[in-house]
Amino acid sequence: MNNFHKKNIATLLLFSLILISCSSTLLNSEMIEKKFGTYGLDVIENNNEHRISFLFSNKANYIPLIEKNAVKNDSIYKKNYHTLALVSFIDSKQILDAHEEITKGGSIGATLKKYGWNVHKDNLFVFKLHKQVLTITQKWLNNSSDEYISVHVYNLSAKKENQIIKYAEIIELHHPDYLSLHELEVIYGTKRLIESNKQVLGIKKRIINRLSKEKSNQIIMDSLNLQL
Repeated sequence: MNNFHKKNIATLLLFSLILISCSSTLLNSEMIEKKFGTYGLDVIENNNEHRISFLFSNKANYIPLIEKNAVKNDSIYKKNYHTLALVSFIDSKQILDAHEEITKGGSIGATLKKYGWNVHKDNLFVFKLHKQVLTITQKWLNNSSDEYISVHVYNLSAKKENQIIKYAEIIELHHPDYLSLHELEVIYGTKRLIESNKQVLGIKKRIINRLSKEKSNQIIMDSLNLQL
């Protein structure tokens, strides 16, 4: 079976999962767990305003989504990194208990759900980012024939009864072996923007600024050395 047919099958599988989930939002962490069998989270940078994290899977070590802190730093703990997520928290004052757990390393969607909140994605747009933009993305795609990373931009809201809180803006960079731009369009029904679009240029600049910080850059590079 060639790569084209494999990707089409993967798209149909993920789209089926969306339909099965009905009106609920299928989180990226849940898609990774369903597709690869396991899910884990490595927090790179974390505070009350921002977070950077890697979402990964590992065949030998299962990490449940409900675990309070899924951060693993053991040098012998090998991983497959699928998504690099850049989070900007917008409103956390009304969900402080859940937010505190999230800032300690908890999975955002799973933690919000644990505290009784429904999670909703307001999908803004997707675009492709060339791997040469950053040394981080070059290293991440070092063993891939793909030249681009798919980027998904959306706002995440928490809902409970009549209360709706715009909790965070999330920029997700997806490895091409996990999600392509076409798959993101199919799954979320969102629009693809070209690289020269002003919104894309603004997000691209933010990605570069946040991932170029010396401390975060070094942690990410060290983390990528632990990949399978």
